[in-house]
Amino acid sequence: MKTTRSAKKNVPEALGRRPRATAPAGARAARQTRDESSVIRLYLELRDRAMRYDLRPGERVNEQELGRELGVSRAPLREALNRLESEGFLQFVMNKGFFRKPIRVEEVFDLYQVRVALERRAVFLAIDRASDEEIAAVRDYWTGIMTRAREMSPEEMLLADEEFHSQLVALSHNRELSAFLEQVARRIHVARHIDVEQSDWNERAFNSHARIIEQIARRDKDAALQSLTEHIEMSLKRALDITKEMTARFFLQDMPK
Repeated sequence: MKTTRSAKKNVPEALGRRPRATAPAGARAARQTRDESSVIRLYLELRDRAMRYDLRPGERVNEQELGRELGVSRAPLREALNRLESEGFLQFVMNKGFFRKPIRVEEVFDLYQVRVALERRAVFLAIDRASDEEIAAVRDYWTGIMTRAREMSPEEMLLADEEFHSQLVALSHNRELSAFLEQVARRIHVARHIDVEQSDWNERAFNSHARIIEQIARRDKDAALQSLTEHIEMSLKRALDITKEMTARFFLQDMPK
């Protein structure tokens, strides 16, 4: 009768080696949190550059150079670039890389149409859902901006305007509306910044914003929707003109001297 073989010894023990130690779960979680935080900071920095058109329309993103400049590895940089592509700032071409998305008048027009639709729906919901106190808080915010307007730079005024519209949409109590509006606002940021610098934007915005929030406070849905639509469509006309000017300027800069 054959004798049964004894069970094989644990391989690391048989070789005189210790089993490989694994990082504690807490350490792995902390490292993952740091990595995610690094990607977010990198994304915000690159998003700001894209919004300012530091990258010229159609220009290729040099990932190696950008990584050296920002002191980051390829993995978080690629993750941030992928996020910018998903938000419409960049486009990816197979075997070539990421490029700053070209300026297109049609795209600006489409984005403003989306903005009108989102904000109209938000105002429609806000009149039914927002409390008097919430509406008063938005009105007080804009009143405070009006009192400090002469001391504010165009960039500060634009950010204040974007914040007003963000608070306006938040009155709808619909987070998805707010998230979509934020993406649209980023992509039309440059054209709106030039609008603030070049036109009588302050007076027009003051009057429109004050009128809209008062109409919401009175629960006058038709009047508020009409005022909001006129306000955004007035901005749309300027934005289209500015986009045409920007397209022409970048085209002229690219022509051989």
